[in-house]
Amino acid sequence: MNIRASYSIAIIIAIPIFIHFLGLLNILSSDPLQIYLNFGGEHSAILDGSPGWVDPNAGATTQALGHEAARQWLSGHIPWWERFSGMGLPLAAEMQNSALFFPFVLLLIFANGVLYLKIAMQIMSGLFMLGFLYEMRLSRLTALTGAILIELSGTLAWFAHGPIMPLPFLPLLAWGVWRSCQPDLKTRLGGCFITALAIAGSLYAGFPETAFMSGLLVLCIAIWRVCTLRGKWLQGALPIGVGGILGLFLSAPAVVPFLSLLRIGFLGQNTNYHDAHMLAANPAQTLFPYLFGPPLYALSAGGGSVAVDVWWHTGGYCDIALIFAGCVGLFMAFSRGTSFRGLRFVLGGYLLLSGLKAVGFIPVSRLIDVIPGIKQTMFYVYIAPGWWFALTLLSCMLLDDLNTSNQHSGRKSIKFALAGTLVGSVICLFKARPHIMDFYNHPGYKWYLGLSLIWATLVLTVLSVSLLGKRKHTVVAALVVNAAVLFFIPTLTGVRPAPVDTDALSLLKQLTTQKRLVSFGVFPPNYGAFFGIPTINYNFLPLPERFAAQMDQHVCPHYDHTAFFSIGLGKFCSGDTEGLTYAGWQAPSVSFQDGLAWLQQHNTGVIMYPANLQFWHDRIGTRIPAQANSYQNLGGTPVSGVFSHPELAGATLRRVGTGLGTYNGAAKGVWHIKLCSKENCTIADGKLEYAADNLVTWLNLSTPLTIEANQTQLTYSIWSDAPAQPAAIALWPGEGGKPMPLLTLDIDLPRSSNTRQLLNNGHVVIEDLSGTMPYYHADNCVVTFKDYTHVHAECDKPGNLFRNEFYDEGWTAVVNGRPVQLVPAADQVQQSIRLGTGHFDIAYDYAPQHARLIFILFTVGLVGSAVVGMMACKPRKTVAEA
Repeated sequence: MNIRASYSIAIIIAIPIFIHFLGLLNILSSDPLQIYLNFGGEHSAILDGSPGWVDPNAGATTQALGHEAARQWLSGHIPWWERFSGMGLPLAAEMQNSALFFPFVLLLIFANGVLYLKIAMQIMSGLFMLGFLYEMRLSRLTALTGAILIELSGTLAWFAHGPIMPLPFLPLLAWGVWRSCQPDLKTRLGGCFITALAIAGSLYAGFPETAFMSGLLVLCIAIWRVCTLRGKWLQGALPIGVGGILGLFLSAPAVVPFLSLLRIGFLGQNTNYHDAHMLAANPAQTLFPYLFGPPLYALSAGGGSVAVDVWWHTGGYCDIALIFAGCVGLFMAFSRGTSFRGLRFVLGGYLLLSGLKAVGFIPVSRLIDVIPGIKQTMFYVYIAPGWWFALTLLSCMLLDDLNTSNQHSGRKSIKFALAGTLVGSVICLFKARPHIMDFYNHPGYKWYLGLSLIWATLVLTVLSVSLLGKRKHTVVAALVVNAAVLFFIPTLTGVRPAPVDTDALSLLKQLTTQKRLVSFGVFPPNYGAFFGIPTINYNFLPLPERFAAQMDQHVCPHYDHTAFFSIGLGKFCSGDTEGLTYAGWQAPSVSFQDGLAWLQQHNTGVIMYPANLQFWHDRIGTRIPAQANSYQNLGGTPVSGVFSHPELAGATLRRVGTGLGTYNGAAKGVWHIKLCSKENCTIADGKLEYAADNLVTWLNLSTPLTIEANQTQLTYSIWSDAPAQPAAIALWPGEGGKPMPLLTLDIDLPRSSNTRQLLNNGHVVIEDLSGTMPYYHADNCVVTFKDYTHVHAECDKPGNLFRNEFYDEGWTAVVNGRPVQLVPAADQVQQSIRLGTGHFDIAYDYAPQHARLIFILFTVGLVGSAVVGMMACKPRKTVAEA
C-alpha cells in the first residue's frame, strides 16, 4: 500500500469520527436509550428533532435486540432465540435486528453502541467505495471524493438501525462484479470471492429490503458490464454467478430461519406495498433535506399529521448539489469520447424509472411490480441508498471528465443539468407548499425554510461556476463540504444525557427472576432484552402468527400485531381508546380483568405504568350487534333498562355516555342519564348543542357512583327535557327484538387484593401480582425451577409439564438424558411434554429448523469461497520457476 492510499484510508476513517464528536464525547447523545428510557429524567437539545434516526426501531430493534445478541455471542452462544420479549421469540430469524452480523453486532454491547455501529458502517462504506473506484481506474482524488460522499449519504445521516447495515456491501458488490469482468483469470476469481462476501454480508447485515434494492442496482450494472465483454461475456457472467451462489450458501444461517419464520409469521402491511408511494412533499425534502427541519422536527413543531407522515415516507435525502452533479455526469454521456457512456445511461435509466415508481407514476409502477418481491417492499423508502450510490458514481465520472472533455460539450451539459435541476426544484417546492404552510408560523421554522433555500442556492452557484471553469478541486470541495454540513445537522438534535432510574431497574430484575413484566406506556418494547428483564411487551416483524392471535383474542383485540405497547388493558388496549365510534363497541372486546388474567396465566406477574396514569381503569359498554341502528326521539318517555357487567363489582363510575343523533348539530335543550346501583343513584346532565352527532357523547356524573362489591348490574334512564329542537337516541335490536341503547361507562376498578405496590417514585409505579402462573407448572408434579432451560420434576402420577415459553418447532427437550416429543399446549403458545411417574431432570434447547441443511449450505459456501479466494491469491509462477 502506497502513502497516498494510506492517506485516503486515514481520511475515510477520520471523517465519520469527527462529524460525530458531539455524540462520542457524550455532549449531545444520539443514544435511543436516552430518549426512550429515562423514567422521568429531563433532557434538552440544541435543535428540536431526532438525533440521526427517524425510526424508533433504532432503539427497539437495533439497540435492544442487538445488545442481547451481542451478549449471547460473548457468552459463547449463537443468538437464535431471545427469551426477554413476548413469551420468547426467535431472534436471528427476525433478521432486522442484525443478530448474526458478526462481529459488528458486538459493538452494541457498549452503552453508545448504536453510534459506534453507525460509524463502522460509514467507514466500511467509504473503504469499499474507494476500492471499487480504484478498480474502475478513476483518479485518486476522484476515488477519495466518491468514498467520502458514500459514507456521508442521506440514508446514513437519517437512519441508525437496520436499513443502513447492508449499505457497505453495495459498493463491495459493485466492486466484485466489476472485478469479475476483468481479462485476467486471477482477477476474475478475486471478483468472484468479493461478490460472495458482499452477498453474504448484505444478508447477515439483517435488513433484506435494503439488500434487495441494492442488489437490483448492481444487477443492472452487472448486465451492462457483462455485455461490454461481447463474445467473452461468459468469462464475466460465470464468476459473478458463482460468487452469488456461494454468497447465498454462506448466508444460510440468516436466510433459512428467516424464510421459516415467514411461513408462520405475521407481516402486517408488508404483504402489499404496490400502491404506496412518496407523499407530495417528499421530492422537495429529497432536494432540500431540512426544508421541514431536522428529522421528526414536525413532532415538536406541532405540524399536522401529514407533515409528520413525510418523515415516515423517506429513506434519506440526495440533496440538490449531488443531484445536479449527477445530472451533469449523465448528460456528458452524450459527448463522444466520454468514458463509461453505457454505464451512465444505465444509471440514468435506473434513476428515472425508480424515481417515477417512488412518486407513484402508475404505468412505470406496474411495470416494476413485475419483479418478484417488489410489492412486499417499501420501495419509496429503501430505494434512497441506490439513488445516492448512482448519483455519486455519476458525479465521480464527471470529476474525471473535467480533465478530458472538450469545453463546448461540457458547457452544454452543465447548462442542461442546471436548467433541469432548477425547474424540478420549483415544481417540487410548489407541490410541497401545503406542508410548508402546515407549520409555517411555528417559532423558528422560517430559519429552516430560509437557510435551506439559501444554502442550496449557494452550493449550486459554486458548483456551476466551478464546473464551467473546470476547477476540479473547487467542485470536490463544494460536494464534500455540502455533504458534511448536511450530515452534521442531525447531530445537533442529540440530547444532553439524563440519568436512568437504576433503582426501578434493579427492582424489576429482582421481581422477574421467574416471571415476566408487562409495561404500560413506560418500558419500551424489547428493552427487556437490553436489561435482561423478561417482558411481555415486544416489537417484532415478522411475528409468529399463533402468538399474535392469542394476544389479539385474550389481551388486546385488533392491536397492531407487530408491536405490543399499550397504555392500558380493556378498552384502553384497542385502537378506539376514547370509545367514540359505534363500530368500536360492536367489535369483540376484552375486559381489563380478563386481559390481566390471561397475562397472569402466561407468567406475567409484574406491572409497570406511569405514576400519572389511572391504570386500574376501564371503559365498558353495551355489546351492540354489528348492524345498522335506528333512532328514537329522546323527548318524552325515558329510555331505560338494566346494564350488567362483571367489572361493575366494586367499581366507581365517573362518566357515562350514549349514542345520539343531533340532526347535524341542530338539537337544543338538556339531556340526562340517571344511574342507580342497589343502594345509590347519580345523574349526569348535558346540553344537546354540545353533543356529538352519530357518535358516543360522554357526560360527567354529578357525583361518582360506587357499586357494591357483590353487585354486577345497575339500572339506567336516559331522557331529555322537552326541547324546541329534539334529539334522537341510537337503538339496536336487543334480546327478544326489544330496542336497546348503547350505554358506555368510564370506571375506576378496585385494586386487586393479590396486588402489592412496591414502588411509586412520582414517575413510575411497579406492582407485583400474586397468583401468577409459574414459568414451569405440571398437573401432578412438584416442580423445582433451576433456570429457564432446566427444571426438575417429582411426579406421583403421569401428567403434562408446561413451560411458559412460546412454542416453536425448533425447541427440543431431553428428559433424563433421552429426547422426548415437545408439543404446543392447548393454547398453542406454551410448550408441553408428557411425563410419567418418578424423578425427572428436563433440559430444553433451541436451534432453528432445518439446522442440518443450514450447516451443509454454510459449509459448502465457506469451503467454496475459501478455495476461490486462495486461487485468486496464489502467486504467479515466474519464468525461472516455469
